[in-house]
Amino acid sequence: MGKFWRGLHCFLVALFLSSSCFLSTAMAGDLVIINSPIGETTNSRGTERDDEALYGMVGEIVTGPREFRRYQVKMQYGYTTWIHEKDLLLGAGRAAVWERNVTHMVAVPFADVVPAPSTQSFPPLLTLPKGALVQIQNPNESGRYFTVILADGRQGYIRKPSVRSVRNWWAQSEEENRERIVSDSYSYLGSAYRWGGKTHAGIDCSGLASMVYYLNGLSIYRNAEPAAGYPIALVHVPGAENDHYTPETLKKVKKGDLIYWEGHQGIYLGEGKYIHANGLSFDTRINSFYESDPEYRADLAKPSQVYTWGTAYPERPNELIIREFRAQKIGAATYRFYGKVDGYTPNQGILYPEGKGEGKPKIVIDNLAYMLFDDPQSAHSSIPTYTYQRRGSYSPVLELINDAGWRPEGLAIRGEKMMESPIVVE
Repeated sequence: MGKFWRGLHCFLVALFLSSSCFLSTAMAGDLVIINSPIGETTNSRGTERDDEALYGMVGEIVTGPREFRRYQVKMQYGYTTWIHEKDLLLGAGRAAVWERNVTHMVAVPFADVVPAPSTQSFPPLLTLPKGALVQIQNPNESGRYFTVILADGRQGYIRKPSVRSVRNWWAQSEEENRERIVSDSYSYLGSAYRWGGKTHAGIDCSGLASMVYYLNGLSIYRNAEPAAGYPIALVHVPGAENDHYTPETLKKVKKGDLIYWEGHQGIYLGEGKYIHANGLSFDTRINSFYESDPEYRADLAKPSQVYTWGTAYPERPNELIIREFRAQKIGAATYRFYGKVDGYTPNQGILYPEGKGEGKPKIVIDNLAYMLFDDPQSAHSSIPTYTYQRRGSYSPVLELINDAGWRPEGLAIRGEKMMESPIVVE
């Protein structure tokens, strides 16, 4: 090997080792860039896909590396997961600069970044999925290609129709955002079901919902449940008699709103239809709440099967409105308590089983999800239970609070409701 090539080889090896060492000493709080088209995002052991982090997204290291060389990373959309070091790019200030300068995202199922502005250019530098982030050097560039700057500093080219400017949710009207949510949802039709997936190669129910909002500039919770601290408000939508939805009962919701079943999620398209990625048909498809519709799906159609709806546009954003508060008797003097609420997901709850007043007992509810969202007959241990010790008539009170970070005008949001019918212990 000649002196020049030997020197180059040693330089490249040293560069690789130094970068590897630098990554291995990454500390909590360091920012990282996803440097793979689809980041390998799993549980801590790497045995189950948990999410998919797409190229150009930024995260913050929480802990790590652990066994299997995985870092715990909080992604820019708030979700915390584990990512293998091979999918991360770290550098002094690099992620912060990258995040400031990202201009476009991939707008088609998959797009090649090629080394020259030509259809014959090969091999691609990268093939990026919809939602991947890139920096366009000159948005006014002539021709059929944009010059792309990648996260690691490389330059490539991408076809102009393959990307669009990063969208700002707040710069668009409600009507525009709702139409765009529906349009991006349709783009995933037919995609295979993949647990933890977020691309056209495979996607799951919450991956679909979180992606179509992310593509339009709003970060929502990545899992199939409402979560405090995110800008999706709960909407209680009761059905008609015989436990079914009608055009009249669904007037309260609009296209682009979210539907939450137990362990499942969909996006409402209007006229009784919704789109969802699901493991039963193993694809992304449209179904309907209406029995007269050929796309009707009975096992998801009943209002009692939907534990809440969600919207980015609540009518009363500064309030928590407790729509239902009831108790179920499970023993001689023992009751379980359930509720339904409209508004941004509460993160605190206090039950006053004997009513509010000095010296009266109160129960702090650590996990509100089961009380508010679970099946009405659920006996989960997190549902608040109380045994009355004395005979009498009691008027329980439920207080809910959201101070989890999503507070319109910076305010904590509160709601309170006394049970309509008192509990009589004989």
